[in-house]
Amino acid sequence: MRKAAIILAAVVLLSVFGVFAAPGVSAAENSEKVVIAVDLAHGENPKGLNDVTYKNQTLTEGMLKTLTDYTFVYFGDAKYEDELGIKKIGDKITYDALANNNVKILIIGQPSSPLYPEEAEAVKKWLEEGGHILWIAGDSDYGNGAKTQQFVNSFLDQLGLTNLRLDLASVEDAMSNAGGKPYRVVAYADPDKDTPKRDTLVQGFEHGGAVLVHGPGVVAWIDNPDGSGDWHALSGDSKPKKAYILIHSNSSSDIVENNDPAANAYTAGDKGEFPIAAAQIIELKDKDPSVVIVSGETPIGGYEPMWSSVYYKKPLDGPKVVSNIFKWSTEVAKKSSSGSGICGPAAIIGLAVVPLLLRRRK
Repeated sequence: MRKAAIILAAVVLLSVFGVFAAPGVSAAENSEKVVIAVDLAHGENPKGLNDVTYKNQTLTEGMLKTLTDYTFVYFGDAKYEDELGIKKIGDKITYDALANNNVKILIIGQPSSPLYPEEAEAVKKWLEEGGHILWIAGDSDYGNGAKTQQFVNSFLDQLGLTNLRLDLASVEDAMSNAGGKPYRVVAYADPDKDTPKRDTLVQGFEHGGAVLVHGPGVVAWIDNPDGSGDWHALSGDSKPKKAYILIHSNSSSDIVENNDPAANAYTAGDKGEFPIAAAQIIELKDKDPSVVIVSGETPIGGYEPMWSSVYYKKPLDGPKVVSNIFKWSTEVAKKSSSGSGICGPAAIIGLAVVPLLLRRRK
């Protein structure tokens, strides 16, 4: 009985020294929800945050209702505070808003107006702190989507942290689609086999990881993060360091050109699996890595977001695909996610105390 009481006292002492806290993270921080900021300041729409409906019928429950482990905030018009019931943190993206609200994930989904250079500087500073995730999504080169591609690539050039870009083309699929239209592409969350923590990305699927990418663009890569150098088609055999394909089209898909200029890395008529979403892990000295995700379709907004769970009666894993990517990105945006939660000096002191407490007095 006495020994049990002593062991209990030792455990309490160890916890005081922080043995059961995650490395470098307080207990309070450990219990906080991950904050996702959504950009609605550049012409994007919030479809998917709230329910996706058709003729007053809910097809897919929105992120705000289902992803209760996250806190959502946004940049943009004040009207969304009432419409969505989430906090506005700025009219445009700023470093202070990201930092002061503990934003972990920033989503920029299909901007239809350009982002300011100071916004790129703010996001770069925030990413370079480590442990943060940017998901920026574009569109195909159909209609106004061509401008969105330019806005996304310009922003990535200014960011200067990732080699990933959107090529100036579209992907269509006459076989893997919803409702028989080739532009309603059904792609698959089937990450590269060398992707770290791949199991997190493919868990819980009911429909083989099928995800709607409505009129998507295609991801390529460029030699230098500042936008200079040659363009390359992205594949498992041709990719920059620490880059991984997360979602790809079916092997029956084609590259299509809708607007000038022509694509840089792909050619109209190319057939095969094409990357729709890819991530690059940004290694930072003495800091947790950050992650940049670039996709040719958006998880939130657009004509129909990746979040959709059904489209033209085609059942999809959209909500699971997107939520898995959120979870995966937060896991890989740390130096070590397998930590036992034991702080070095505290553990040594605590463990040294145990035998002293258990030692019998002679």
